[in-house]
Amino acid sequence: MGGDGGSIPTRCELVKEKKEPEKKNRDQDMVGKWQHCALSGHQLVKPIVSCALGRLYNKEAVINHILERTSKSYIKKLSDVVELQLTENKNFRSEVKADLYIDHYAAPFICPVLGLEMSGRYRFVYNLACGCVVSERVTIEIPSPTCHKCGKAISEEDNIVINGNEEDLKALTIKMKRRKEKQRAEKKQRNEDDPKTEGSKKTKKNDSQAGPSSKKLKTSEESKNKFEERDSYKKLFHKNTAPKDKAHWVTFNPYYN
Repeated sequence: MGGDGGSIPTRCELVKEKKEPEKKNRDQDMVGKWQHCALSGHQLVKPIVSCALGRLYNKEAVINHILERTSKSYIKKLSDVVELQLTENKNFRSEVKADLYIDHYAAPFICPVLGLEMSGRYRFVYNLACGCVVSERVTIEIPSPTCHKCGKAISEEDNIVINGNEEDLKALTIKMKRRKEKQRAEKKQRNEDDPKTEGSKKTKKNDSQAGPSSKKLKTSEESKNKFEERDSYKKLFHKNTAPKDKAHWVTFNPYYN
């Protein structure tokens, strides 16, 4: 205050200290990631899809995002996401009642093998081949070349960790880049092996080497042929309406002319 000797300021009044950043509530963060769409923020409702980085989305939100293109994202088409095959938790209660206690951290989906809740407390993975979701513990303790839920043949490289940490995200981004490069190489090889694409490439090269004069000649010849075909086709269905040469007035006979 005044500095008249009546009050002595303390250190906290004179020195401004840095405020510590607010700590995130881990439980609320888990609920936001595992029960809400990463695009729209709405409650997750079936059908639920996931991207190559393991984030969860509502399929409707992804379709709207692709159509509207609201933000720059690597999700540009529906093939960039996989529809998840989830196992519902029978003990999960979504309805709010006054008499019952509702656990907001309970998960609506579980692991089909071990029965662990998909709430964020346990790590879950899904495979790109089938989209079935199981806990990571199953893939470690019971390794199998086939899916534990549907029995489809899978590979460990296609396993995607759902809502992983920073290390998992780095590994998944590297995997995603490798997968895209592999798809491009396969597509290029397919185009080279296809004879139709080879023929189209040759014709394009010949056209480019021929120059503009030959192109003009070709277009003029094609247009002439089209007009001739059109006239011959008209003659089949339409009568000739061209004016006939009339006879001289002396020899003119209306019965014959």
